[in-house]
Amino acid sequence: MKINNPYEQTGIWLKGSFHNHTSNSDGWFPLETVYKMYGGYDFLGISDHDKITKHEGEREIPTVFEAIEVSSRQTHMLLVQPPHSIMENYGSEFTIENYQRFVDMTTDSGGFAVLVHPNRFFSNYWTLEDMLKMERYLGVEVYNGDGNPEYDIAFDKWDALLSAGRKVWGFGNDDSHVYGQEKQAWNMVQAAANTNEAIIDAICSGNFYVSTGYGFDAIKVEGNTVIADLRSNDLLDKMYKYVTFFGKDGRVLHESTGRIKQAAYTCKGDEGYVRIAVYLEGGYSAFSQPLFVTEEA
Repeated sequence: MKINNPYEQTGIWLKGSFHNHTSNSDGWFPLETVYKMYGGYDFLGISDHDKITKHEGEREIPTVFEAIEVSSRQTHMLLVQPPHSIMENYGSEFTIENYQRFVDMTTDSGGFAVLVHPNRFFSNYWTLEDMLKMERYLGVEVYNGDGNPEYDIAFDKWDALLSAGRKVWGFGNDDSHVYGQEKQAWNMVQAAANTNEAIIDAICSGNFYVSTGYGFDAIKVEGNTVIADLRSNDLLDKMYKYVTFFGKDGRVLHESTGRIKQAAYTCKGDEGYVRIAVYLEGGYSAFSQPLFVTEEA
């Protein structure tokens, strides 16, 4: 068998979120304040509804991304680094054809698309049927910073897409509008450098994970075994961790619990993919991208 590990390329770990709002749409605060709210981040995207907010003014965040949240009454979609030409004859109405056009324009210009808060059932959610009709989007927002398990956690839809053979990555973002919504969920990207190009390259290859406060030091493959090195220091090593390896259809493959620094699972070949969820005592968590398991040609 072959286990495709997106974490093979090493680099520097960078922290950031792509889905955040300013008063240019329905956020409460101007861009300058949002920059301050995200002090300490390595990169940040601003994704106002149906408009591209220009990055300007003073900021300490090294790398910023232009983005837009396409916002119909039915579904929402995040486009990172879209071409400005997307605003010509722009309309946010939801049809597969219209949204697919935006995905194609963004992907062809070097950006990427993410289907956001797909389980927000009271408004703006995605049906699995429509998600399967869409093509070329890079990922799904599996953890929205609101963090309400009733509507902002979407591991079920992610597993359904992966199990249907779709190679899509899982994203975590704040979707911040007001104070208190910032720094709740983010993406830890292992990139060659803190530049737009290097971050997008790492994102597109799946070399990142979602965090709400905990993490991985490394994810590696030795033979047929997937090994997760958990974030470790003197304090963390005294705390309990709860690690679950998931496979096709969300099947639990293996669980490890305890004051552990590492967890491992040996593949049998029928998993389809392996993804890892780890919770730290107290609730902080991290979620890996899938490692796809295939038969060697």
